[in-house]
Amino acid sequence: MKTKKMLSLFLAISMLACIFVMPANAEEAKAHDHVEIIIENNNISEGTKEKAIAFYTNNGEEKEGIATYGLTCTLLGHKTEATQVAKITHKVRSTSPRCLKKTYKYVACTRCDYESSTLLTSEYIACC
Repeated sequence: MKTKKMLSLFLAISMLACIFVMPANAEEAKAHDHVEIIIENNNISEGTKEKAIAFYTNNGEEKEGIATYGLTCTLLGHKTEATQVAKITHKVRSTSPRCLKKTYKYVACTRCDYESSTLLTSEYIACC
């Protein structure tokens, strides 16, 4: 009987800890993820724009090199589109200039999921 009461008390305390502690940590992580993506070339396809936005919002520039090549790309090579992308991370530092702007050359294949990113510039700017 004591074991059941102890187990019930432990589970109740664990549930309360999960309910009250986890949201505070998740909110804190969101506060630091103020990222703005600016695609500087409007002549690329909508699909490539969406791929670029997903690539930079999911920190793809750190996970480069993993891609699934289609049969067409294996035989004929990639059909790529290139653009410059500016990634502005807001409120990186506590003093001005607070925001970090990185400019990349982004290349994506329109036939498969090949993506490549090259850092061109990195600078702090005053924007918030």
